[in-house]
This record gives sequence, structure tokens and C-alpha cells, in this order.
Amino acid sequence: MNRILGLSLVGFREREAIQAHQEQFPSLQWELSYKMSEQFLSDVEPIIADRVVSVHACCPAEPLFPNFGSRDKTVLNESFEALKRTFKTAQRFGAKIVVLHPGYGTDMEIPASNAERETLLTGPSFAPHVGVEKGSICRADYPESEVYRQHFEQAKEALVRLGAMARGAGLQLAAENLNPRVAYLAQTPKEMVSLARASDDLFLCLDVGHLWIAGQVYGFDYLEGIKEILATKKVITAHVHSNPSDRGRDIFVDSHDSIDQHSFDFRTVLKLLADSGANIILETVNSPKRNTLLLYEALG
Repeated sequence: MNRILGLSLVGFREREAIQAHQEQFPSLQWELSYKMSEQFLSDVEPIIADRVVSVHACCPAEPLFPNFGSRDKTVLNESFEALKRTFKTAQRFGAKIVVLHPGYGTDMEIPASNAERETLLTGPSFAPHVGVEKGSICRADYPESEVYRQHFEQAKEALVRLGAMARGAGLQLAAENLNPRVAYLAQTPKEMVSLARASDDLFLCLDVGHLWIAGQVYGFDYLEGIKEILATKKVITAHVHSNPSDRGRDIFVDSHDSIDQHSFDFRTVLKLLADSGANIILETVNSPKRNTLLLYEALG
């Protein structure tokens, strides 16, 4: 793979800031964010149209997250239709990769609104699987529960179909590992390896910040987890950010902080990613200039 360095637009709200950053770092490319409205996409399109390497579904933003773990035919069909719209966005901007959260451990619709999603996750149906109430963090045995396994297998089956659809549209579908909250699927290296083996058309997005939290919750070795996922040779892109999660202090936060914060060994992680050939996408929500300089410095 020919590695590309990029920056997610998830932390940008102004056209002028995007243009200024692009002028300062002309070799950097972009990932469109799932938080971008159609109006914002249209506003920035003249600036970034030939510089977009990947698109994070759904883009433009939609009121619901796709849930390919659902066995409700209506929810599943709506999820496929949402991805078709994101495929069109990728084609419009010349991107080749679509990044997707694989699905959720429920048949219900998943609201994109943080507040509405928090209300759902604190409901009674998920309570038996909550280990830490703040953030609705999973119990350590959650990925082995029957309900989780059923929804994960449903999501995998749907993603195989979706990967073939992506290939037909001239794209590559990259399933992203999620952070360990109840209802979130694909949290562990084992599950990512399973997705990688499911189809030649299904690729991976390794989110190293999400994996850090998962390692704290489930107790696996973080760097070995990265190596295990990279060893599939299916990681085509990676999201890089840090967070303050610490099992010893019961802190499990997906804050998408700067890569040099907390105890995150970003230089070692970036070296592993660079050696794999995957695209490296900064998904930090603050300090884009500082993080871009750190990325360039770490990679020489």
C-alpha cells in the first residue's frame, strides 16, 4: 500500500480554518467526517475536492447511525440506504475508502445525537452488561455474552454484503473497531481479525484510541493488540488520537485528544502503522497544526 497521511475534518467548523491548514501542509489529505452537514460539504468542496482520501460514514451527517448488527429488516434496510448515500459522497470527492462503525448490539435504531444515544445506552436493556456507569462502559465479559455474539455475527454477515457493494462502486469498505461501551460492536483484536477473514472485500480501519480504551477495560496488551490487527494485512487506514483512559482510576473516556497527551506512546504506534503501509489519519478534535507537526516529526 502507498501510505497517505491525512487529517479528519471532525474537529473543523470553519471553511477558512480548513483552507489555512491545507495551505500550510500541502501534502496532507483529508477524511470527511460523519458530523459534516450537506451545507458544510458544499462550502468546502472547492477547497478539498481533490484532496479527500477517505469518508467516514455517514456523510453527510444523518440523524441515525447505520446499525448492521440489527435483525430488524427496516433498520437494516435503512442502514444500507444510508451507506449508498455515503458511497455517492465518496465518489463525488474522489475518495477511495469508506470508514464505517460496524454496528451495534441491539435491533433498535441508534441516534447520532450524543444525548439521545446516552439515554438509550443507560436504558434497562443494557444495564446487565454495564461495568462502569459513567459512559456506559462494558463489563469485561460483555463480548462473550450471547446477545453480543448474535449481533456481531449479524453485523459481519451484513458487512460482507456491503463490502461487495463498495467494490462495485469502486470503493473499499473499512470497518472500524469501536470503544467499549454497551451496544458497541467490534471492540477487540479478536473481532477485528474475524472481520478481516470474512471477505476479500472487507477491510479494516484501526482506531488506536478506541483500542487503547478497550485494552484498559479487557486487560489485553495494547501494542500486541495493534500488531495482531495489523497482521491481518487488511488494515488500509488508521485513526490516531489519544485519551486519558486508565483502568486503575476507572477512567474510560473517548476524548480524541492530541497524540502527545496522556500515556499514549504515539511514536511507537505511528512506527507500527507506518511499517504496515496503512493510511494514517489524525482524528484529534483540537490543535490540528500541533498534531500535524507531531505526525510529521514522528515519521521523519
